[in-house]
Amino acid sequence: MATYEFPSVSVLDKNTFANNDKVNVKHIHLDLTVDFEKQAIFGFADLTCHVLINNPNVLILDSRNLVISEVKLLKKNNEANEQTLPFKVFDRKEVEENGFPEVFGTPLAVTVESLNLQEGNEVVVRVSYQTTKQSEAIQWLNPEQTLGKKHPYLFTQCQAIHCRSFCPCQDTPSSKITYSSVVRVDKPLVAVMSALKRKEGSDEKYNIFEFEQPIPIPSYLIALGVGALKSIEVGKRSTLYCEEEVLQKGAFEFSETEDFIAAAEQFLPSYAWTRYDLLLMAASYPYGGMENSNMTFLTPTLLAGDKSLANVVAHEIAHSWSGNLVTNRNWEHFFLNEGFTVFIERRILARMLGEEFAKFHAQIGYTSLVSSVKHYEELNLPQFTKMIPNLDKIDPDDAFSSVPYEKGFNFLYYLATTIVGDMTRFESFLKHYFTVFANQTVTSEDMKKCFLEFFADVEKVKEIDWDTWFYGEGLGPITNNFDNTLSTSAVELADRWIKKSGPFERDDIKGWTSHHICYFLDRLLESETEISIEQLDKTYDFSSNTNSEIMHRWQMLALKWKYEPIKPFVVKFITSQGRMKYVRTLYSNLFKVDPELAVKTFKEHEGFYHSIARKMIAKDLKLEK
Repeated sequence: MATYEFPSVSVLDKNTFANNDKVNVKHIHLDLTVDFEKQAIFGFADLTCHVLINNPNVLILDSRNLVISEVKLLKKNNEANEQTLPFKVFDRKEVEENGFPEVFGTPLAVTVESLNLQEGNEVVVRVSYQTTKQSEAIQWLNPEQTLGKKHPYLFTQCQAIHCRSFCPCQDTPSSKITYSSVVRVDKPLVAVMSALKRKEGSDEKYNIFEFEQPIPIPSYLIALGVGALKSIEVGKRSTLYCEEEVLQKGAFEFSETEDFIAAAEQFLPSYAWTRYDLLLMAASYPYGGMENSNMTFLTPTLLAGDKSLANVVAHEIAHSWSGNLVTNRNWEHFFLNEGFTVFIERRILARMLGEEFAKFHAQIGYTSLVSSVKHYEELNLPQFTKMIPNLDKIDPDDAFSSVPYEKGFNFLYYLATTIVGDMTRFESFLKHYFTVFANQTVTSEDMKKCFLEFFADVEKVKEIDWDTWFYGEGLGPITNNFDNTLSTSAVELADRWIKKSGPFERDDIKGWTSHHICYFLDRLLESETEISIEQLDKTYDFSSNTNSEIMHRWQMLALKWKYEPIKPFVVKFITSQGRMKYVRTLYSNLFKVDPELAVKTFKEHEGFYHSIARKMIAKDLKLEK
């Protein structure tokens, strides 16, 4: 009988047990049947593995809350060679005893010693499995939780390390894979995935969909959505999928999708993924958007009615290069995904709305960075304000904030404007970077080396304090100048409220966009001078505003100054959508003001939230075990 040692983490990534430096999974074929009644997905994963050393004795995969029923060899070096393989799924106690958090899962060790594998061999291993109700990547919605109220709904969220609870895999961005799938869903439901749809059919019971992702992606981009989905074209290479009740609203809101892609192609390599489709999610979706390859998932909180929040689509489109095409090797280098993506997003916005708007957008983003840094300092977790944090035995979700996004952006903006001093030339560097590293994974050192080689003729590169940017805590060593004419009126009005120099009237904000209002509220949130929330609300009626970004800031401001009438508005907002950007901060601040109401509200509605959001809110409310 085989004996198994508890595996160490990968030499490439501290957040996976995969031995991908010895046996590397290159392709996954999924054959899946979705069972809404049992709230489980049944099937198998065929893993095509490349052997990187002579005589490996074990293949280590990540898994979490999966039931593994059988593992067998299908092929060796393209020849059929079917045989059952011994395996062990380590238990939670062993994981805990070795000092790893529960989210790391229970590694799956498959014995391959008898196969006499040599460097360069290729094997196909089939893992038969089913998911469970505890599989964190999957959220199951009952019909009453959907807009149509007639059919159930399912969606997955695999970033950061949750793909291991959807399928057994090497759950790390350090190994990129192609994948294909066959998915069976109950009639009349529709399945979409983060891949190109190759075939659609049915039998007596199921609708059957076949997908293929021919471009190598990290495991966190594997995604599945199932529901009573309708579709509408929103661009020459883009289809929007969603429930029928929001089809027209979504089509209007996201009608600029092709414009965003075309703007990015003006300064980046051509779009590589053929299709750019969108899935407008259920209300409980925990993020603003998720850049799943070929199928961006989007929160319904973006349905502002005026396209004012559609820049999230520009952000997710930017990920088609930054993150999806060129990927951070592990989660410590997450800013390479998000900082670059925010930078590209704002270059897209600069082309569509002007340089002044791009600076205004960056100014708003900087206030978010200030808020995140302050939050981590209050929690005595300043290490999470580093662009490259140490995530040894740490859940990457704990380090998720605006820091990799906005500090990463500020670093790149500093390089472009202060060091290079030529935005057009810096954009040519971006094109070079995404060409050189296409379909690869990178570290910050790779990016640094590429930058220094490209700008070898620029004397000022000697001024860059790389170590402080990469490993220093706080806001960063340099403060960029985002002065612009668009923010002037918001700054002036905020200063008047802080100094109490009225009179104030509704016309103060006449002609303002939602971005102006957001920045105005940001300035008031930053100030430690108390202002009259009641007077502010009477003057501008912010409590009745339905733009999610304005609602979030307004409710945060009202909670800061303990404005009692805001509580029912907060409760309504945090129980009607599950976007973590909103619910985590509002729950945390409601907890400071009224801990009993915060805990009661969460306990009554925790089943509504995705498991990732539920986990993080519970931590924020000090309810975790």
